[in-house]
Amino acid sequence: MTETTEEFGATLKFGTVSASRPGFARVRLPDLDNMRTMWLPIAYPKTQDDQACWTYDIGEQVAVLLDVRGEDGVILGAIYSSADTPPVTDPNKFAMRFKDGALLEYDREAGVLAVTGVRRVEVEASTEILLKAGAKVTLDTADAELTGNLLVKGKMTGQGGLAVSGGAGAQIQGNMNIDGDVAATGTIMDSGGNSNHHTH
Repeated sequence: MTETTEEFGATLKFGTVSASRPGFARVRLPDLDNMRTMWLPIAYPKTQDDQACWTYDIGEQVAVLLDVRGEDGVILGAIYSSADTPPVTDPNKFAMRFKDGALLEYDREAGVLAVTGVRRVEVEASTEILLKAGAKVTLDTADAELTGNLLVKGKMTGQGGLAVSGGAGAQIQGNMNIDGDVAATGTIMDSGGNSNHHTH
């Protein structure tokens, strides 16, 4: 964007995006005989060390600040209209809705952050990820897979059965109470040399 003294006479215009690429767009202005602007930069919260980018859609209504010649300017942002309405009506909710139906929503009154409508979620960290909750963390899924080691520092309770296979066997340190029968295809041996087949 070239800075000139003529920009002191800048005007606010409204139009629709006619061409778009990341960080820039061209806008058609109805009140200027449908004049199409040059490629104009879009104003974003951060663009240097920290960056944000959201490419505008063709036909999206925007506000534009133009110089007096209508040749240079900046796109201030997209605006809602009767055709394009906000994704929420509750003033306590912050929401970002995407074209594919995905929705990120935070309700400041209820204190609930919700992400819905996505097909896949990927979170990757170079060192570690911490999930911490004051009461409980629930995984509601048909299957869960852990590809590495698992350390449980608290009590582990299973209600739907337990099956372990593969590896080099299992090791248990400490006492074990079993309320029911034990079926083993191999030998069960205690420290005194007694087995399920023979007693000294």
